[in-house]
Amino acid sequence: MQQKVKVIQERYKIIGREEELEKALAAVSSDKHILFEGTVGVGKTVIAMALANHFNRKFHRVDGDERYTEHKLTGWFDPALAIAKGYTRETFMPGPLTQAMMEGSFLFINELNRMPEGTQNVLLPAMDERQIIIPKIGTIKAKTGFLIIATQNPEEFVGTSRLSEALEDRFVWIRLDYQSEIEEQKIVQKETGCKNEDIITVAVRIARKTREDPDIRHGASVRGAMDITELVQRLSGSVTLDQEVWTRAAIMALATKIDLQDQTIQKLENVIKRIVTSVLSEYAKSGGKQAAGRPVDTTQKEEGEKKKSSTSELSREVKAALGEGNLSKAIYLLEQNPQSISQILLEENLFDMMIKVAEHSEPKWPVLHLLFMTQTSLDPTRRRIARKILSRTIVRMAAQIVGRGISPTEYVNVPFQPGLEEFDLEETLENKLSKDLPDYRDIVCVERRRKERAFSLILDASNSMQMEKIVIAALAVGVFAYRLWGDHYSIITFKDHAQLVKSIKDSPDMEKLIDKMLDLQPGGLTNIEEALQKGLEELEKLRELESAGILITDGWVTKGGDPTKIAGEYPRLHVIQVPLAVGGGDSQMCVNLAKAGRGKYSYVHDFYQLPHAIMNTLK
Repeated sequence: MQQKVKVIQERYKIIGREEELEKALAAVSSDKHILFEGTVGVGKTVIAMALANHFNRKFHRVDGDERYTEHKLTGWFDPALAIAKGYTRETFMPGPLTQAMMEGSFLFINELNRMPEGTQNVLLPAMDERQIIIPKIGTIKAKTGFLIIATQNPEEFVGTSRLSEALEDRFVWIRLDYQSEIEEQKIVQKETGCKNEDIITVAVRIARKTREDPDIRHGASVRGAMDITELVQRLSGSVTLDQEVWTRAAIMALATKIDLQDQTIQKLENVIKRIVTSVLSEYAKSGGKQAAGRPVDTTQKEEGEKKKSSTSELSREVKAALGEGNLSKAIYLLEQNPQSISQILLEENLFDMMIKVAEHSEPKWPVLHLLFMTQTSLDPTRRRIARKILSRTIVRMAAQIVGRGISPTEYVNVPFQPGLEEFDLEETLENKLSKDLPDYRDIVCVERRRKERAFSLILDASNSMQMEKIVIAALAVGVFAYRLWGDHYSIITFKDHAQLVKSIKDSPDMEKLIDKMLDLQPGGLTNIEEALQKGLEELEKLRELESAGILITDGWVTKGGDPTKIAGEYPRLHVIQVPLAVGGGDSQMCVNLAKAGRGKYSYVHDFYQLPHAIMNTLK
């Protein structure tokens, strides 16, 4: 087996991955379907293609997305031929799954968990029974050698959905993590042709540093190091560790490859610059060569070393920071001197500057932090202005977080429309009968439409919900509302008693909804039973739709009865446990509620991650 691994590495120029290749060879030799999982850029596709070539199999590739239908995977009847000759093998156009089965070849599905669930389920009989049934044609049996190799990104990536247990059960799983630093250096050298070890080493360290930085949610793959390496060589006339050159190259290379945490108060460019400065400084200290150029900046002071200023000096510093558009610095100065906030904000110009910068600031989290922190220090008129900006900022952030996701769909028959690719040939042929000259009105198309659903979001607002968390809860509600745009949803908050914030039949008004959340007054006991009852009553109003509840709580029950009974009455109840209470809450209660409701259970270690936890639950 080790010898075969070496052959594959040499023939297909794969660096490292000995253990993963050995596992993959064992799986293929045992006729096991393989699911590779790993983040973007770790080489899933390269290994899959190398396996196909090594075993001398034909290779059919499918790139998963939410528009990939069952018919595209299995095959379809050519409308013109079927109308002329009927449903025959001659008029059937086999899809990649059917072709792979008939040839005994590999079907490679890239990003399987971006496909709709209905399309994924077509794979089950092919993997389990090694056959599929094509209506009007019959059974297609797989020849020896047929195998499915699929890849998937981790669930936290936007636009992915969780594979069903039945589908996962038919794969063997191989995890691909980031490779070692030395292996990544070799990959960069191979792919870029760069001969300078200094440049490659620093570029790789910068990319790797993004994966551990607290301000970054998803770091860069080795592709980021490749791009930095090539850009540095083009931007500088000679080999250099010039900080300005490296910062320019890193920002260009990494801005599209990393995602910041929602709560970071730093701009993307500043985060990258900080990482570059740190890496160059460490590399210079460790003995790395440093050519002529601007010296590496090793004198940056930590923010914690800044001295507190008097009110007048602080006012000037805050004004200066806002004048530069540096909202993060302004927030830091105000946080260091909370007793001076109300006096400083009485200055008309300062408030106007703050609002202007806040409206146009990126990233948006500092805006939320600043406006929420200062609103109690403002007079009523200014407070209304600040609240308006705060609400609008939350709405914009929610839209950014939701981005592009997978929405459930259903198929309906509609009259012919230009641009529709699929046809219901059976109904079309029935319309054609007894007509010598059929026209377009006889053609019946199949249109994919968004499937309507109903949800109840039930949010714990008891005494353990601290004031700062209200802003995050408002953002989470905004994410929920944006993700379900076009669906039906209710929002319920609860403490001693449940309160209906939005009925499932009310029209959505995003800013009004966010305002209600920001006005939330936490406190009191925790009555989960009554809250679940209220959520179920809302779902009952639209019982004809597919529905579910999402409960967000720490799990402590301090009022009412055992809520697990009412949880069992939900079509499906998902539970997100959040660290509201000291000690994290009652995990067993949360697990029991999710189990009774046949839903997902998840635990959010950091309350800031609640908006993304809702996104994952809705996949």
